[in-house]
Amino acid sequence: MNNYSNKEEAIIDLQKKGYEFDYVLKSENLLCVQNRELLNPDDFEIVETHLFEREAVNDRGCVIYAIASMHNGLKGILMIAFNTFTNGLSIHLWSKLSAALICQPT
Repeated sequence: MNNYSNKEEAIIDLQKKGYEFDYVLKSENLLCVQNRELLNPDDFEIVETHLFEREAVNDRGCVIYAIASMHNGLKGILMIAFNTFTNGLSIHLWSKLSAALICQPT
């Protein structure tokens, strides 16, 4: 696992490793922006997590997840701000994303 100095470095390196799709939160699922595929929490694994503290006054800090679909092997990136963990996620998705942070090596 790499320790990246900033978000941009992490994203570029993950893309070089084949994480070429973009995921966004969609209530109880992750939505792949490029192909509109919905992944429920049981349909993907979190391969890597990278936590970034605030880099500027207006920055909220974020988590970058390297995501792999268990159905078709697509790999992509989910980047979410810290405050997202309290806004409208299903308990199942919240639990999976939070557990990946707790298990993150130091």
